[in-house]
Amino acid sequence: MKRLLPLLGLLACGPKPAPAPPTPTLPSDGTDHTAKPPPAPDAPAVVDAWQGHELIQQPAAKAPAAVQLPAIENFKLANGLDVFVVRDPKLPVVSMQLAIKAGRMDEPRARLGVSEAAADMLVKGTKKHDAVGLAKTIDFVGGTIGADATFEATLLSCSVLSKNVSTCMDLMPEMITQSTFPDAELAKVKDLMLGTVRQHLDDAGALASEQIQNLLWGNDHVRGWINSEQSIANLHRDDLVAWAKTWYVPNNSLLVVTGDVDAKKLKGDLERAFGTWAKGAVPPAPSYKEPGLSGSKIRLVDKPGQTQTHIRIAQFGIKHDDPRFFDTLVWNYALGGGAFSSRLMKVVRVEGGKTYGASSSFDRNLDRGSWVATTFTRNSEAVATAKLILKEIQKMAAEGPTQGEIDAAVANLAGSWGLRFQSAGDIGSALVGAELHGFGKEYLANYPLAVGKVDQASAKRAAQQILTPRDYVIVMVGDAKDLEPQLKKEGWRYEKVSAVEPVTPVEVAQQPVDPKAAAAAKPILADALAAKGGKAKLAAIKAIHETASGTTAIQDHDVPVDIDRMFVMPDKLRIDATLHLAKDVKIIETLTGGGGWMGAPNPQTFAVEISDLPAAQVASAQFEIWRDPELILLKASDAGAKVVAVADEALDGKPQSVLHMQSPFPGMDISLYIDKKTKLLTRIAYTESGQQVNDDFADYRDVNGIKVSFKRTSSSRGHATTLTLGKVEFDPKVDPALFSKPKDVK
Repeated sequence: MKRLLPLLGLLACGPKPAPAPPTPTLPSDGTDHTAKPPPAPDAPAVVDAWQGHELIQQPAAKAPAAVQLPAIENFKLANGLDVFVVRDPKLPVVSMQLAIKAGRMDEPRARLGVSEAAADMLVKGTKKHDAVGLAKTIDFVGGTIGADATFEATLLSCSVLSKNVSTCMDLMPEMITQSTFPDAELAKVKDLMLGTVRQHLDDAGALASEQIQNLLWGNDHVRGWINSEQSIANLHRDDLVAWAKTWYVPNNSLLVVTGDVDAKKLKGDLERAFGTWAKGAVPPAPSYKEPGLSGSKIRLVDKPGQTQTHIRIAQFGIKHDDPRFFDTLVWNYALGGGAFSSRLMKVVRVEGGKTYGASSSFDRNLDRGSWVATTFTRNSEAVATAKLILKEIQKMAAEGPTQGEIDAAVANLAGSWGLRFQSAGDIGSALVGAELHGFGKEYLANYPLAVGKVDQASAKRAAQQILTPRDYVIVMVGDAKDLEPQLKKEGWRYEKVSAVEPVTPVEVAQQPVDPKAAAAAKPILADALAAKGGKAKLAAIKAIHETASGTTAIQDHDVPVDIDRMFVMPDKLRIDATLHLAKDVKIIETLTGGGGWMGAPNPQTFAVEISDLPAAQVASAQFEIWRDPELILLKASDAGAKVVAVADEALDGKPQSVLHMQSPFPGMDISLYIDKKTKLLTRIAYTESGQQVNDDFADYRDVNGIKVSFKRTSSSRGHATTLTLGKVEFDPKVDPALFSKPKDVK
C-alpha cells in the first residue's frame, strides 16, 4: 500500500502526453505503406516518493541478556520442607505453591490415574471441612485454592490478599495432612475423569497424541500407559489413601511463596503451620527399560466417518538436563516449533496446501521423553502429508538449520523469555519447575544467555544426533476405508486398531477385602435375596428362556430389535437377535463352555454365515453369564465371593445401597445397586472393552415366585439398548440341537 498511494497521485495529476495526429492509410496496402505517427514526447519518469523511507523499521535483534530477577530467599523447615520466598510488595497479594515430587511417572500400571484422582480430592474434604466448607472458607476471603497432578509432580496452590495469608496457612497443611478422600466425592471425581477419557475417544487429535505415545513407548513403559474407562473404574479410596501416605511427605516437597510477605516473619509462621506434617521415607521412583526403535512402525486408528486424518510422527527425545537441550530448542524451533516461521508450517501449509498447520515439540522432563511432529489434513492427503513431514525431518537431520533460522530462533526464544515474568507469581511458577529439575534460580536468569550460545554447528550436530530419519513411529487417526488404499499403494506396513478400544490394556491388581465393608454387605445382600424370591428358589434354577423387544443404537440411530435368549446352567448361552432395518438382519451368538459359534449376515447377500466365536466375544459372553441379573445375587452370597459395601448413591433421586463385587474376569469387577426401599436390584455397573456400562432394571413382576425386571436398559457412552421382556420361562424344555453349530442358517 505504501507504494500504491503515490502512484495513484502521480497518474491523477501529472502531465499527459500530447494526442497523436491522425494516421493516413492507403486502401489495401497493408502496413508497409502506412504513415507512422511522430514519436510521442518522453513521459516524465515516475518517482516513488516513499523509496527508502519505510514507515516501520524492523529493529535489530538485541544480544541475549540475563533476566534480572528479584531476590529469592531459600530455607528449610524442621520437617525437611524446602521453602523459597520471592518478595514483591507492589500488590497486596500472596501466592503459595506446594509441589510434591510425585506424579503420573510414579503410578503403578494397575493404578493408572491415582495421582490425578488424589490431587483432585485434596479440595474435596478434610477432617475439619467438607468440600463445600473448603470452598466457602476460601471464597470468604476472595481467594482461590486448587490442586492438580502432572507427569512429574502434584501441585497444590493457594492465593489470597496478603492480609488473609493465614487462610492459606490453615488450609494447605490441612488438605495435605487431613484429607479424608470421601467416597461420595471420589465418585464425582471419577465421573469427571471418565468424561475426559470419553472426550478423547471422540477427539481425533487427542486420541492421536495418546496413541503415538503408546506406539513409541509400548505397554511396558509408563509413558505408554493411557487412562481408560476401565482403569478409572478400578480406582478406589484405599488406593488414594495409600498414594498420599507414600508420597505426600514434606521431605519430598517444595514450597514457593510469592508476593507481599515478610520473609523473616514468614519462616516462623510456616513452621507453625506445617509443623504437624511429619517426615517420611520416600521410595525410589520406578524405573523402566527404554524400548528400542528400529525402522518404522505405523498404526492406523480407524475412526469411521472422520473426514480429516490426524497425523503424529514421533521419535525419542532428550532429558531436560541433556547438554544438547538448548541446541535442540533452536533446531526444533526452525523445524516445527516456530509457528508460521517453521519449515513444517511452510512446506505443509504454504507450499503443499495440505492443511492449516503443522508443528513439532519435545518433552522437557527429568527422564527422556518424546519428540513429536503434529498435523492434520484431508483423508485423501494423509500419506502425501506424512511424506512431506518425513522429508523435512530427513533434511534437518542431514543439514541442520540455516544461519538465518538460527538467528530467528535465538532472537525469539531468548527475547520472549523475560516476558514470562510479569509478576512474582509467574516467577514462582517458573521456579517450581526449575527446582523440580534441580536447576535452581540461575536457570531462570541465564536461560537467554544459554540460548544465545547456540551456533549453526552445535545445532546441526544436535539435530544429526537426535533425529533418526530411519527410525520413527507414525499414527494416523481417520477413516480406514479412505486411508488403507493409500497405505497399501505406498507399500507401508501398518497395524489397524479401533478408535473406541482402550489404548493400553488394563492391568488389574486384586483389591484386599475390608472385613468391616464385607460385613456391612451381608445384610444388604440378605434383604435383596429375600426380595428377589429367596436363595432356595434361585439356586434351583437350571435354565432361563427370555424373549424381548425394543431398540438398540447403531451408528447413532435407534433400530428396532427382537431378542430370543436361552441360558442353560452353567455355561451355555444362545442369543438370537433380529434387527429390523430396511431388510431384517439376523445375528446369532452361541457359547458352549470355552468356545462357541456365531451367525452374521454377509454384507452383500444378507445371508447368515456361520463362523467360530472370536476369543474376545467368548470372554464377553462368559462375563454375561456370570453377571446374569436373575442369578448375580446368588453368586454374591456365595461364601467365596468378595463383596463389600461402599458409599450409598442415588439413582433418579432414589437412595441406593451399593455393593462392589470382584469378578473372576480381570479388570471386570461390578457394582450392584440395591434400592433401599424395595430391596430390588436396580443397576449393575461394570467396565467392558474399556467402556463404562450401566445395566438398569425396572418394572419388576412376579414369575413363579421370582421377581423379574421386565424393563431393561443397557447404556454406554451415550448409546443405549432398551428392551421390554415378553416371555420369561424358568427351566423350560431345551433342545440340545439349539447349541450345535450348523453348516448354515436360513
